[in-house]
Amino acid sequence: MQQDNIRKKVNILGDANVDMIINLSDKQNLGEPSLFSGGSSANVASGLSKLGVEVSFFGSLGKDMYGKYVVDEMKADGIDVSNLELLDNYSTAMVIGVVEENSERHLFLWPPKEGAHNQYTFGDKSKEDLLNCDWLHVSGISLRFSPVKETMLEAMRLCKENNKTVSFDLNLRSELWGLSESFKETVLEAVSLSTIVFGNLHEEFLLLFDENEDNLDKNISNKQMFICRNGDKGALGITKNDKVTSNAIPISPVDSVGAGDAFNSGFIYASCKEKDMKESLDTGNQVAAFKLLGSGARHLPTKELLQEFNENNLNA
Repeated sequence: MQQDNIRKKVNILGDANVDMIINLSDKQNLGEPSLFSGGSSANVASGLSKLGVEVSFFGSLGKDMYGKYVVDEMKADGIDVSNLELLDNYSTAMVIGVVEENSERHLFLWPPKEGAHNQYTFGDKSKEDLLNCDWLHVSGISLRFSPVKETMLEAMRLCKENNKTVSFDLNLRSELWGLSESFKETVLEAVSLSTIVFGNLHEEFLLLFDENEDNLDKNISNKQMFICRNGDKGALGITKNDKVTSNAIPISPVDSVGAGDAFNSGFIYASCKEKDMKESLDTGNQVAAFKLLGSGARHLPTKELLQEFNENNLNA
């Protein structure tokens, strides 16, 4: 894929899988389940590459038909997959998503623990390649199981020590696995290694820090920002000394699977173009709105489609 005139390179480490979507929006006329590439980290990689950012992906998949499907789609999106491993003894994970009539979704993971995405470790080449970037993005979904947990934390430390921007999507999934004290400690360690922390305002930030919205800034270090997604209310950006809001774009959503990942892609894309926090929040909301109008987590815009989408909304 032809890259934009963005000079920053983004490395993404974490989960990749397939999504099986069962749409119940019209229960009188149910269609066949749909198969898409998915994974929180892989979705962000796809979103950024489609927008013209140079992206490399670090992770692991099973050496099976689903793993091949994901790799082929990544290559088609222009993502560098030279540090994506295919493993013989583990299966590519499948997330089964049930989309309700109001577009809300319920997610189920199979296999629940031993998926190939949890097995990623560094080799000498991949560790060296990791630092060949300006920005590292990771997801909390990789903090649940070893050895990928240790790999992710090591990657964050290395990039922080080498003055790279590190963004971390909380992705707690507490509705599936809870929020134990030991896991909370691991998440807070990842937060301490991050430049930018993404997450849902109510389901993640306020839960993790046991705070109300007005006091979240107490948990932010200097030169760090929390980017709080808030559904149809838009998003909130918080630094030690500032709070900025961005309204969501009013639409009739089709499918919410991957909307948070799409927002992250838009925010990182704008930030790589040296946009300020408000403009980056706005771009995040625009990319999320575009995604919500289509099925699957990979209904993501190119730079041209995003510009057309924004022009149409301005003229509506």
